[in-house]
Amino acid sequence: MKKIYLAAAVMALALGMTACSSKTEETAAQTEAAAQASSAEADTEDLEVEYFDGSVNVVEESVVTVADAEGTEHKFDISQAELLGADTVGVGDEVEVSYVAGSLSEDTTAALEIEVLVSAAEEEIEEPLADEVINGTIAEVGEGTLTLETDDGTYTFNTLIGQQVTEGGLNAGTAAEVTYYGDLEDTDDLPVITRIVTEDAMDSEDASIYTLTGTVAEAGEGYVVLDTADPSNTFFTFEGDVFDGVQVGDTITVIYEGSLTAWTIPAVGVR
Repeated sequence: MKKIYLAAAVMALALGMTACSSKTEETAAQTEAAAQASSAEADTEDLEVEYFDGSVNVVEESVVTVADAEGTEHKFDISQAELLGADTVGVGDEVEVSYVAGSLSEDTTAALEIEVLVSAAEEEIEEPLADEVINGTIAEVGEGTLTLETDDGTYTFNTLIGQQVTEGGLNAGTAAEVTYYGDLEDTDDLPVITRIVTEDAMDSEDASIYTLTGTVAEAGEGYVVLDTADPSNTFFTFEGDVFDGVQVGDTITVIYEGSLTAWTIPAVGVR
């Protein structure tokens, strides 16, 4: 019986040693993996990073084409990149792409991170501000502002991007029709005039159209982005088959339909 107990004790000791050895090897492997991960993270943090901001023009599987405000395009492989700010990247998104300094390629550059600053899909879901029309008499014209007296009250507007349709000019005492967007009661963020037509020009050709003038910040096939004189109301995107020959830096007047508050605005002509 003692021999049997002794054999059992030896077997238990052997099993204990095996289990201990296995556990030690597992712990060592985990420690090594953690060390490698920490080293890789440290290597990434030590990398010199550069950034490219722009609008996504094309999405092809894991490669996105991004164009900056000057129209310069670069392709980025985002298959291994960390995605921030959204679940997916889509055409029209405003993004910031980070990559290893000096690795920007004329072909395709590997991205480290891509952050969606403005999602086109989310913007399209939001209802644009509705354009409103109000009639009254011009009370005062300031630098970039206009005050209109109406039956309901007196309101001050931002006029920096507004189309002006007039024969005698914008003068106090002149009746006018104002198209605008924004809150009439907001005296800090003034409602924005998109068009003002004075009484003497109501029957003119320009009174039947809507226009916006600006400098072309981006131009592509079937679209342009206009940068306007108002830093708070700028970068309007127009779509249409009317932009042949238009280049970045050109000053143009776009004839459009709909509202300037839409994500993309239908263009029907260019001046």
